Amino acid sequence: MADLQFGVNFHSVSDGPEFARLVRRADDLGFDVLAAPDHLGAMGPFTVLAAAASLSARLRLRTYVLNVGFWNPALLAREAATLDLLSGGRAELGIGAGHMKSEHDDAGLEWLPFERRIELLETTATEVMRRLADPSHEPAPVQKPLPLMIAAMSGPGLAVAARHADVVGFAGLRQVRGQSLGTFTLVSAEETAERVAAVREQAGGHDYRSDVLIQHVAIGESPAETAAQTAASIPWLTTEQILASPFVLYAWTAGEAADELRRRHELYGFDSVTTHQPSMEALGQVIAAYRG
Repeated sequence: MADLQFGVNFHSVSDGPEFARLVRRADDLGFDVLAAPDHLGAMGPFTVLAAAASLSARLRLRTYVLNVGFWNPALLAREAATLDLLSGGRAELGIGAGHMKSEHDDAGLEWLPFERRIELLETTATEVMRRLADPSHEPAPVQKPLPLMIAAMSGPGLAVAARHADVVGFAGLRQVRGQSLGTFTLVSAEETAERVAAVREQAGGHDYRSDVLIQHVAIGESPAETAAQTAASIPWLTTEQILASPFVLYAWTAGEAADELRRRHELYGFDSVTTHQPSMEALGQVIAAYRG
């Protein structure tokens, strides 16, 4: 049986007590990882994860994922090490090349061409990890090495992940060609299999976790009807393509969904499964079925 790890990607809360209830609920449902994204208009990822560390002694704490264009490597190493120290060694540093030009514009930061963003992703990964591995780095992280996650869906981005990451994140979305920036579609099952195979080859045998971001989980409803509803909001995909996508999880029962995750583990190697906060309860049902 696959040893799956489960994560939930935090979105928002209205106040501190609601956040405390969310973290404790994630703990109770059996999630292994609380993840926090990096977007303007959302709460700061390191603050969210540090607060979660004080509420749960078990959950691992993953940035999911930081836009490298927002961060200086020296300051990023300081933040990651601080979180790791205060959490007793539960931090995971997730980074990506960034995909929201509007947020860079709003922050007054240069939006680099795609090739330059990939270069920055690799240089940031190597420089941050070099700093964290330095015995003289202050603060000193507890984990040596502190786990690095790199998430992407493009071939060049995943190649960087294959070379450097402890966790390779398959984001599941890609820009629709010819549409305005920020218009995404789900990646097909066929393309996912190609990306997974390329990462395996490029990784050269080094061990890594393979994380899949499931965009939507629905249990107890007709999978076909749910997929049709999703297809109505993604005009580039058919209901059949959505049902085949490894980036949604639709099933009549939690047990059937758990079996589907086992199948995807065998097919794609996914051994880390993350979903967004709105699907937390649904994936929680699947966790119970999978581990029950």
